[in-house]
Amino acid sequence: TGAFAQVSLTGNLDFAGAQITGSMPGSNGTTFATSSVTASTSVINIFAKEDIGGGTVVTAWYGLDPRSLSNDAFAVPLAAPATGANKTNATGLSRDELYVGAAGAFGNIRLGSPNALGLESAGDASPLGTGVGSGYGPLAGQGMNSVVQTRYSRSARYDSPMMAGFTASVQYAPGNDELANTGASAASVALLVPNNRKTTEIGLKYNNGPLNASLVNIKQDAQNNKTGFFSGAGALLATSATILGANYKMDNTTVYFGYNSGNKLASTATATPNAKGMRLAIKQTIGQYDLIAQQTSQETSGDATAANNVKATITGLRGVYNLSKTAATYIGYEKYDTKLATSTDALTGGDRKIVSIGLRKSF
Repeated sequence: TGAFAQVSLTGNLDFAGAQITGSMPGSNGTTFATSSVTASTSVINIFAKEDIGGGTVVTAWYGLDPRSLSNDAFAVPLAAPATGANKTNATGLSRDELYVGAAGAFGNIRLGSPNALGLESAGDASPLGTGVGSGYGPLAGQGMNSVVQTRYSRSARYDSPMMAGFTASVQYAPGNDELANTGASAASVALLVPNNRKTTEIGLKYNNGPLNASLVNIKQDAQNNKTGFFSGAGALLATSATILGANYKMDNTTVYFGYNSGNKLASTATATPNAKGMRLAIKQTIGQYDLIAQQTSQETSGDATAANNVKATITGLRGVYNLSKTAATYIGYEKYDTKLATSTDALTGGDRKIVSIGLRKSF
């Protein structure tokens, strides 16, 4: 294939040893993990591109996630594992970002499951990325991704050419009201890959000199599945959220700001919860060291489940020693706090503290 297209293999592997403490259910113990407590996402990427002339390049991207089924869990499980399951010893690969596309003077078109515009805007305000201390996950109901979805399966994304530092983007997931396997039992249907809700994301970016900023609006249509992932007694209500992310670099110091308002992306059949949040962060580079501090708050109100109406605060600290351009070791700290007493609800009660020491290597 080398005569027709250029193919490259890149990736990142990140493991950390961590101590987790706190009053939140399921949040006490130690682990060696490759998500939740690490500084970056582990992924293996296969990228192919072919110049077809006229300044147009056809591309293909396949991301493999080595975190799948690995011993990465300090997220509280949503359900008990199947009989005989042993997650501690399991490893595997699942799909990460995946698309085919074409880029040229007209911009960049990607079909499949490219990263969402909202994810990138949240990243503009987070020097901790989606890793430990960022507040992005795994507690999706109260963290940064209560208004941000990482990516949409079966979606299309268009990014315009950059003009005077500005890039306009739109992403569309058409959704699907019902799962195809209508003859399956209710138990097996629930295990099928979920369909998206119909979603449109519209974004505007500015990247010029020391300033990087992005503004994204996310709209999800109402949906009423009879079976499957989004099934329920009534239709899920439409949601809308707006996200702002920005950073400004001054010599060896970079400051970050993020803000979001609107609805949580997943609403109930009887109420559409409101969500608002703010992120402030600073990153200081001293030689081979990066020192990062970040504060994230996310407040939910109007949820039909009263226990979900909380304000969560996430404090993140990280010290990074860059061994080279592609390798680093780090110490990370995260405190997730709802200011509530311990609850049996995994998304609300108590607090959780993580201290992790990790090593990452990209290639």
